[in-house]
Amino acid sequence: MPASRPPRVTHFNDCAFVGQALVRAAGRAGLEWGYVPPERVRPAAGFRGGKHLLAELPYVARHERVALTSDVLHIHYATSVPLMRKPYIPRRPYALHLHGTDIRTQWAAPETHALIQSAIDGAIAVYYTNVDTEEQATTARSDARYMAGFVQLELLPEWAPSNGGARTLAFASRWDDSKNVQRQLEFVRALKPALPAGVRMVGLDWGPEARDAAALGVELVPRGTHEEYLRWLATADVVVGQAAGILAVSEREAMAIGPAVVVPATLIGDSGELPVLSGSIAEAVQQTVHVLADPRAASSALNARAYIAEHFTADRWIPELDALYRSAAR
Repeated sequence: MPASRPPRVTHFNDCAFVGQALVRAAGRAGLEWGYVPPERVRPAAGFRGGKHLLAELPYVARHERVALTSDVLHIHYATSVPLMRKPYIPRRPYALHLHGTDIRTQWAAPETHALIQSAIDGAIAVYYTNVDTEEQATTARSDARYMAGFVQLELLPEWAPSNGGARTLAFASRWDDSKNVQRQLEFVRALKPALPAGVRMVGLDWGPEARDAAALGVELVPRGTHEEYLRWLATADVVVGQAAGILAVSEREAMAIGPAVVVPATLIGDSGELPVLSGSIAEAVQQTVHVLADPRAASSALNARAYIAEHFTADRWIPELDALYRSAAR
């Protein structure tokens, strides 16, 4: 690479818009990094070959083009690494982002462990986005670093809670085991009889246990686009976070938009005094009812947006990543 120019960097694939946030933050710092979103990495049904090969060729050609036009890759999700390790694709140094299921589940599974470990071993640096995967990530790679998922403040809509009308309570996450769905459903059962009259419980129509949530009185709404999801969060008077004991991007986005976030679990990992309400199911029920009495006062008391702006935006990571990429491209 000529010393006169910065390395050509491409973020390949993405989860929870972490790569997108980094690329946009790099742009604000005067750096031009490429970005290949998930829908341009794989066909919706995955690579199947055979009669599907012709339709899959544009994706394969794109992978090769990305390698040819990049000095360094930043690959998101471990199973994306083999796509860039084909014999006909030039090898490039890559950083790897572990996004959850790849290190939490697939790394532990005998049938996929070797694939995930190989992707981790070959990376110039490894980052993980979920505090509950710290043990797995640092066991797989002792120098793996925690980089929490980001909130892009510029994308967030204005908070629009109810103004004297019926209150809305929104469940931010999908209904599956990775979110501790059984505890979440237990919370719904405990919460429903405690809610003031007229409060709507609304959740995503997403996940294998979504029908169980609906049977308990949660109104299901389609997933939609990320923009639509953020607008939906902005209509909530209170948001309920996942019961797995962590704050993911969805919870952080809600915090930054405005509504108080209640987590029906004890939080783990993130240091400092988090501006959320959390605890046992009974405590979370009590907190939720209290917030619904005056959502704006609860939001003001927590002041969560300022905390998110300080701790969970991408800009502070750009100098470190720029130095990493420059070193790898020498």
